Parts: sequence; C-alpha cells; structure tokens
Amino acid sequence: MDRNVTRPAIRYACLASVIALAAVAPPAFAQTDPAPPPPADEAATGSMADSEIIVTARRRDERLIDAPVAITALGGAALDNYAVTEFNDIAQLVPTMVAGKAASGSSASIFLRGVGSTALSAGFDQSVSFVVDGMPMSRGREIGLSQYDVQRVEVLKGPQALFFGKNATAGLISVTTNNPRDIFEAGLKVGYGFEAQEKYGEGYISGPLADGLRARLAFRISDSEGAFTNTAAETYIDPFGLERHRNSKNRGYGRTYSGRATIEWDAADNLTFQVKSGYTDQKDGGPTDIIERICGGGRTVPFAANGIPPSPNADCVIDGRSDSSTIPIEVAQLDYRYAGDGRMYSRLKSGFGILTATLTSDVFDVTSITSYYRFKQNDLNNVSGEAYPATFSQLADYRQTSEELRFQSKWDGPVNALFGLFVSSNKFIFNTDAYIFPLPAVAAGTTYVTFKRDNGFSGSSMSAFGEVTANLTDSLELAGGARWSYESRDSFQESLAANPAFAAAFPGGLRLDDRYRETDVSPQVTLRYKPSRDLTFYAAYKEGFKSGGFNISQTLTPAATVAAGEFGAERARGGEVGARAILMGGALSLNATAYYYDYLDLQVQNFDPVTIGQVVANAGTLRVKGIEGDFNWRSGGFSLRGAAAYNDATYKDYVGQCYGGQTIALGCNLLAPAPGAAFTSQDYDGLTPPKAPRFAGRLGASYEVELSGSGLRLEASGDMSYSSKYNFSDTLRPDAVQPSFTKFDASLRLKGPEDRWTLALIGRNLSNKYVVTGGSEIPFTGGTGTGTAGPGVLSDLSAFVDNPREFYIEASVKF
Repeated sequence: MDRNVTRPAIRYACLASVIALAAVAPPAFAQTDPAPPPPADEAATGSMADSEIIVTARRRDERLIDAPVAITALGGAALDNYAVTEFNDIAQLVPTMVAGKAASGSSASIFLRGVGSTALSAGFDQSVSFVVDGMPMSRGREIGLSQYDVQRVEVLKGPQALFFGKNATAGLISVTTNNPRDIFEAGLKVGYGFEAQEKYGEGYISGPLADGLRARLAFRISDSEGAFTNTAAETYIDPFGLERHRNSKNRGYGRTYSGRATIEWDAADNLTFQVKSGYTDQKDGGPTDIIERICGGGRTVPFAANGIPPSPNADCVIDGRSDSSTIPIEVAQLDYRYAGDGRMYSRLKSGFGILTATLTSDVFDVTSITSYYRFKQNDLNNVSGEAYPATFSQLADYRQTSEELRFQSKWDGPVNALFGLFVSSNKFIFNTDAYIFPLPAVAAGTTYVTFKRDNGFSGSSMSAFGEVTANLTDSLELAGGARWSYESRDSFQESLAANPAFAAAFPGGLRLDDRYRETDVSPQVTLRYKPSRDLTFYAAYKEGFKSGGFNISQTLTPAATVAAGEFGAERARGGEVGARAILMGGALSLNATAYYYDYLDLQVQNFDPVTIGQVVANAGTLRVKGIEGDFNWRSGGFSLRGAAAYNDATYKDYVGQCYGGQTIALGCNLLAPAPGAAFTSQDYDGLTPPKAPRFAGRLGASYEVELSGSGLRLEASGDMSYSSKYNFSDTLRPDAVQPSFTKFDASLRLKGPEDRWTLALIGRNLSNKYVVTGGSEIPFTGGTGTGTAGPGVLSDLSAFVDNPREFYIEASVKF
C-alpha cells in the first residue's frame, strides 16, 4: 500500500470518527450516571482500597483485580514518594526491568523480562513501548521526558498486541496524567537535590471555566549541575597541538522546561471532548555525559586508541568518575554538522497534541483518540574520553500522526465486544556526522569529519482489532480476539563527502533505499474465573508483533548493501496464568503470574569496534519463562509491600556475531566468509540474553502517625530493591557484567492538616550503587584477533551508569 494513499486514509478516519460521534450525540440516551472519577490526590496516592484501583490494560476502565493481565500499577504518590520523574527511574520500581539512556540510534535501552531493544540502530522501534494519555510512542527518546502531575503508571508485561498494537512484544508502559475536575484545585512543589545541586519546581492549577468546561495546567522546571565527577583537565593538548577543554565541572548536568494543558468540554450529557497538549525543552551534556570506561581484558590502564596515549585522568573503574571534554573548536566549526562550539550536549524539544472524544450510550461507548507527536533532538557525543575523539553528532527529527477509533458494547446479554481501527503515519530524519580518526591537518576548505550520512524513513501503519467477551457463567469469562496489522516503511541512507583522506573508506555519493511491507495477525484468548468479587484466576494465550525494517545506522562503505541493513519482523507466542486476591477485608492484596513465551526472529543489534559497523539481525528464538508476584498489606497506619520475579531467559537456535577479540578457543568458531578467513559468529544457544537478571525483587514499608489533633502527621517510608547479575553487552562479553546489587530508598514527610502542606526529606540509592544499564565497545581500543587462533585483544567498553546516591528536600503546598 502506497504511503500517499495511507495519509489521506488517516485524515478520512479522523473526520469519520468526529462525524460518527456527532451523528449520534444529540439524543442523550437514558443511562445510569457513571461514578465520578476519584479525586486526583486520592487516585494518585493509592489510598483507596486495592479493590478500587482502576487500570486500563484492556482499553477499558476496570479494577486492577479484575484485569487478567500481568501488570504493575504505580500511583502518582508512589512516584512522588521517591521523586521519580523519568521513565528510567521507574525501572527500579519494577523487578526485571532494566532501562537507561544511550548515545546512538534510539538513545534508549529498555528491557523487561530480558526482552528489549538496544540503542544502536535508529531504524529499530522499541520492544517496550510507551503510551501517554492514549498516544503511542515507540522511538525510545521518551525515556528522558519528565513525568509530572501523573495519576498512574501501568507497566504491562508480555505481548500487548491486541489492545496496543505493534512494538509491544516485551511489554508496555502506559502513563495517565491528571485531568481537570469541577472543583478548583492548585498545588506547588519546590525541591533541591544536594548531590547533583538540582533545583526543581512543579505545579498545577485546575478547575471549572464554565458550566461543562474544565481546564488544568501543569508544569515542571529543573536545573541540575550533575552528580558525577568530571576528571578531565581544564585544558588538554591533543597529539596534534589542538586544545580540548573540560566539558563541564560535573557530569550529568541538565535543565528542563516542560508544560502541559488539558481542556475538557461536556458537549452533551453523553459526549465529552478532551484536548491535551504539552511541550518539553531539555538541554544537558548528552547521553555520553554519564558513561564510564571498563578496560578490556582486565587492563588497569585505558587502551591507546590508534596509538594515541590514554589520558592520565581516565580510569578503568565504575566509580562515578570519568573524563569528559570538548573537541577542538577548529574541528567543531569546520563543516561538522550539529557540533556547535565543540561541547558535548543534547538538546531535545518535544511537543504533542491529543484530542479524545468519548460518547456513551446504552448500546456502545465510542472513543476516538487523535494525536500528533513530534520531537527534534540535536546532540554531540564522545564515547572515549579526552584523549581520543571518538565523537559523533546527530539530528533526530520525528513526526507522528495517529488516530484510533474504538467501540465498546454494553449489551445486556452474556456477550459483549470491543473493536476498533487504528491508523498512523510517521516520518523520521536521522542525520549523523562522525569524527573518529584525528589527522594532523586537512586540505584547505575541507573538514576534519571522518564520514557524513543522511538517513531516514517514512512509514504508515493500519490495523483493525476486536475482542468478544462471553460470560459462560456468573464466574467464568472467555474472551478471544485478534489484531490485523499492515506496516509500510520506506527507508534511505545517503553518504556525503567528508575528509578527503577517508574518501576510499567512506566515500560520498553512496545511497541505499529500502522498501518494507508486511502484514500480521496477532490473536489472543483469555479465560478468567472469579469465584468471588475479590478473587480472580486467569489463563491467557497471546501473540505479539514488532515490525521489521531497515538499519538506517549502517556504516556506509563501498561494501554496504541494502540486504545487509534489512531485518525482519519479531513475533512473540506463548501464555501466562495468574491469580489475584484481596483478603482480610481489603487489607491484603496478592498477585502472582507464571509465564512462558517464545520470541521468534528476535531483532538484535551489535557493534564492531574495528570496522565501526552497526550490525542488525534476527536471532533464532528467545525463550523466557518465569514467575512473579507482589503483595500489599495495610494495618492502621502501617503498610508493608513487596514484589519479586524469577526470570529464565535463554537463546535457542541462534548463531550471531562474535564480540571483538573473541578467538576460536573462546567460541568464535562459526561462519567464516571464505576458506582460511577469520570466523565471524558464535553459538548463542542456551546462553542468557543481555539485561536479563535471573532474580529481582523489592521490599518496602511505610508508617504514618498523627502528631496532633489538628491533623499534623508524620509519614516514613523505606524500600529495598535487589537485582541479580546480568550481562549488559549485546554480544555477551564475559567482562561486561553488572554484578548483583541492592539499593535502598527512604523518605520522611511532615504533613499539615488535610495535606495542605508537606515537608519531605527523600533519599534515593542510599547504598550509592553505580549500576550499568548498557554499554558498547569503544572504537580502536582493541577488538582485534576476532575469529582467529589469537591472540585476541578485547576493546575497552563505554558503560552507561544509572543515577548515584541523591538526597532531596521538598516543600509543597495545595490550595
């Protein structure tokens, strides 16, 4: 299907949904008024009984205990409790989730149950997608967007194709922000983080504007100096006499301005329109501002990249210290696109608009969600410290338009149905320049840049989905459905002229074009048994689909081909069984899930530190199986909570790339391209994939006591999280292992009457664990001898490190 046909189809679908709603809106059907939504504060704090926690995992409101889905639901107060404002911080609250920022490609690495997508290729979508207020987001850069004024976050685990479509084979993170109500409310919060010297504030104002018209404004601003130490010298002279300067005093600095507006209008008794619009402007030191070096092969001194001596300010330990410096101004300003003044940086501007129309009647509830989403990010990155300039700059400009039209029946009989249509179009520009091989001089009028590329794609998606639910008895429900999907994507890469010295290796004028088309049907069947209102058992069979495409991050050399950049769709098949219970009059809730899924043709990515190639492929099969559970117990002012997960993830029938420096004796003994040539591949069968801890858990408690009859209260909380070890490299290098770790969080809050004001002291990662969430091999620091008898030299690794210990003090007031 041609993209030019699909875009008008999207416009017609949007128009048709509005016409359909308007056509049936005038008669106000007789109906029972729905219960009003809980107040934002109540919904966010989780103060309601578990029986009243509402989730939308099946695209309709239902109690958490009634949803036959593996889900972790986090209220807004659970996030506020430890000042969690970014997606990568949420990972600590969800066992077996490993998430963090990255430099190239998608700039994010998100894994759940050992399934996910690394950041190398900008052509990849995420296996763990985001949905924010009904708007799909799957590019990965959303991981850095600030989250504030949040009602709840739902982390859905396993394939979610039926209700949320493609690119959710591993799971989905759904965020619901607070909506306006018919009463006036406002709040303001300010805080300070001592380690990063972070100053932040956020607030909201909400209420009625007229009869049937409500609005809410929310914002967040922050400014941080950074919590990591920068060991780079103030001025460093490279071997060619050019000056490099310390990028900043600390690493991990950044500032954010973000705002969101919501307007709701009750056009009729049974018809409501909601518009949400938001904008975020973030600037920081770039993703590589938080990397540290692990020296390969047990070395204690960094490798001399291309013979250039390492900096004396660099080390080989993950300890919160690393050297980050600028590139010479002469290099940055000589036709090095997006390099600015040579300082490492990232500038992300993101905006969205969502129009949601909801029509209720005795027969059907109809929901239309029309959205537009765009981000633009420029950045300059250096993965090798101040001595060697392995730098690259990027422009990532993404636009997406989508429409979902959904019908939910409300028939009186035992059978009901949910069905709908979804269409979207997108366009992505991803340009990059790289300065990875310094030369003493260049010809007049040329550039220092090693290679230049323009890359991108345009695509469209169409899908139809439906599920029929039958109440076989008063306690037994059978649901079955499927989603049909059509994916279209046209990708391109084009090399531009760069430093003439590299014209043979990276010539300009190369162009690759790829055309990808695919259809898929993903079925799902669920059997739910409810012997009582507060007890649920379920079993489900699910399939998932993640579309294929083209690697637009492929290095363009004379040997590059379209075929080398193509990758196929990833599919998931399997099932889960679960149980949920609310006991002791609502004081205790228990949830448990056992699962077994095969991921067929798993999309994988690897980096070659010698050829500077980014390689994509489809693995044979990844099998994940395990059991996970959580509990929550309340007694008076005391509460105890916990979650644990055991996950067994292994590759099956997969032969893939060797890691750099892996010799024949170490297992790189397969697929030589020619007789006598070095081998290129190893057998991954039976090995555990990256970022797949075998066990993870969290245990916490809170206690609240009243200090006076006026309503003054003191609340204390503490949580411990644990993860077993995991490998963080795509090629499973034996030295790229994050050891097991335990983190501690705590908070102390003094609250005024009716929570009108709060003073809080918050501590995160009190054990000060430096946790690696991802990593890649550093160019020209080894990686030789691969697939030979040896000797093999392991390259150094750049490791992305999660946030260190932090103490916050906060003050908030509500009106």
